Amino acid sequence: MVIRFARCALAPRSTGSNDTAHHSYVMPLNNPSSPVAIITAASKGIGAACARKLAERGYRLVLMSRSEAIHAIAREVNGIAVQGTVSSVSDLTNLVQVALDRFGRVDAVINSSGHPESDALLAITDDRWTEVFEMYFLSIVRMSRLVVPIMTERGGGGFVNISGSDVYEPSSSFAAASVIRASMTAYTKLFAQQHAAQKIRMNCVAPNVVLDFEPGQVRADLKSRLPIQRPASFREVADVVAFLLSAEASYVSGETVRVDAGASKAI
Repeated sequence: MVIRFARCALAPRSTGSNDTAHHSYVMPLNNPSSPVAIITAASKGIGAACARKLAERGYRLVLMSRSEAIHAIAREVNGIAVQGTVSSVSDLTNLVQVALDRFGRVDAVINSSGHPESDALLAITDDRWTEVFEMYFLSIVRMSRLVVPIMTERGGGGFVNISGSDVYEPSSSFAAASVIRASMTAYTKLFAQQHAAQKIRMNCVAPNVVLDFEPGQVRADLKSRLPIQRPASFREVADVVAFLLSAEASYVSGETVRVDAGASKAI
């Protein structure tokens, strides 16, 4: 059964900030007991797939991306769109405040970001290292600081960080990301240990190749190097994310779950 909710435009809240965050509001689920999730980098790919999956599960959603496409995804899932970047402290702060202003709670956070290509290790500048560090690692640390007090007050919650298989097998094509994602894994393990008593869980999902594709039209080079001769779909990654946020995964925390059909040779 498909339930469609009426959409209603709301006036954006003034932040008084000089930052470039803008909001587009639509009427989300009306049930005040429905859980609330924040998803970053949600305008396409894994982030958008996670938004659609959690909407199916009854979540009320607050979505962020730098792209204006975030407004279309928010309309599709009856969520709230915030334009901003995970590398900005003020944008993240504003994102969480929007969720609190509208719903008064945050139950789940999906920390997603882009997947930048990289130069050879010694060619990566200090500025580039810092940029990737802020995008992949500090964004998670900052979001944790903002949301953990909210989750603690409510009696628990869950985080899922979107990582990649290069955390186990570093890739020269994504050198900076591979290095920084290793720190994400360590942080996730420590976070799980330190916040278990508060019933706040954190896990990572580490996919390999994720693409939109048509059956029978997978590139030959992908077929030859992927065990089941096709990439993962965005929906398949989102399914794992949704499981990790569910009650069925209540004893799973601190893990980095590979979604690669056995492609990784690391143990």
